[in-house]
Amino acid sequence: ETAVQAAEYLKKVRLNINPRMKLRELRVGSQQLVEIAKALSKHAKLLILDEPTSSLNEEDSQNLLSLLRELKQQDVTIIMISHRLKEVVEIADTVTVIRDGATICSMDASKQRITESEIIKYMVGREMENVYPKRGAHEFGAERFRIKNWSVYDPAAGREILHDINLYVREGEIVGLAGLMGAGRTELALSLFGNTPGYQITSGELVMDGKRVRFKSSSDAIDAGVAYATEDRKHNGLVLIQDIRFNTTFANLKSLVKNHVIRKNEEIVQAEKLKRELGIKAPSIQQKTVNLSGGNQQKVVLAKWIFANPKLLILDEPTRGIDVGAKYEIYELIIQMAKQGKTIIVVSSEMPEILGITNRIGVMSNGHLSGIVNTKETDQEELLRLSAKYL
Repeated sequence: ETAVQAAEYLKKVRLNINPRMKLRELRVGSQQLVEIAKALSKHAKLLILDEPTSSLNEEDSQNLLSLLRELKQQDVTIIMISHRLKEVVEIADTVTVIRDGATICSMDASKQRITESEIIKYMVGREMENVYPKRGAHEFGAERFRIKNWSVYDPAAGREILHDINLYVREGEIVGLAGLMGAGRTELALSLFGNTPGYQITSGELVMDGKRVRFKSSSDAIDAGVAYATEDRKHNGLVLIQDIRFNTTFANLKSLVKNHVIRKNEEIVQAEKLKRELGIKAPSIQQKTVNLSGGNQQKVVLAKWIFANPKLLILDEPTRGIDVGAKYEIYELIIQMAKQGKTIIVVSSEMPEILGITNRIGVMSNGHLSGIVNTKETDQEELLRLSAKYL
């Protein structure tokens, strides 16, 4: 009976899974939907949702907004905390902007037309002409990384999850990976980065700087110059109980070791340098990362991998759950790293983000790479069409 009830609530959030599955077996986006289904099961009159769509793609986000409208018609009061301003403008009756712990303004949609640019102005304290930094033209270098005929089997799911993937990335290039939730983007990233989930690589090869490579662990990948910033920074990207200094340097501690001892003074110098360069807002590098905002936590994740000095940096949902001002700063960091010759793959559920910062985009559909397009020559409609190609 409990399983039947659970299935009903999962159906409401458009999540078609076995209710007896373990949560750890689900991707972050699906976990988010389960959490929302749990809230619905309480039959609450006041529903508070903190970044409910941060892990969802465009289609699932729209489904959730439709569900919220239905709940509103059933006299449920909803408070939605969100950095996705398009959704705020679309659904909210009133909008309140909070900055630095204080209420900046409240706006009533029934009395005035609320725009994204107006909300951004109050959020960051100034006008922002562009949501994405101007990139300027720069030449790409030689091919840095190539994936050839890459197919992967997941023993836990009992099926092949990636089918014959072919993709290359050049020095100084930012390549995006788009697709719907469950399309295989994160699975592809994890299989490349030492295959930490324990998938079975059934065919294919990786080529880095013209040489064939195979990573048996994430340590092998890091040693070869590959870094992966996870989509789930709180659980897998950071050690939250540790401070900024520790989190900044632990991915490349060997560079600080002399005679089997960590050079603490040098560690402090490097952590301070990255804190300053990335604009991490904290009293000191002794600040525990659990006490930082989402945007500053993400900057610490980037600082960790910048310190590791990778050749290839894979960023999985790099701006999930952070405000528009912090997003802009992270976009600037990504673009600056590309200009310095880093090779970057960005996995994102937000199509405007993919279109705003990449040079080329690979679109995943049900484990297939359904197409690769030049960013300047495509739009959201084409990306959605390619996302649905193998469904």
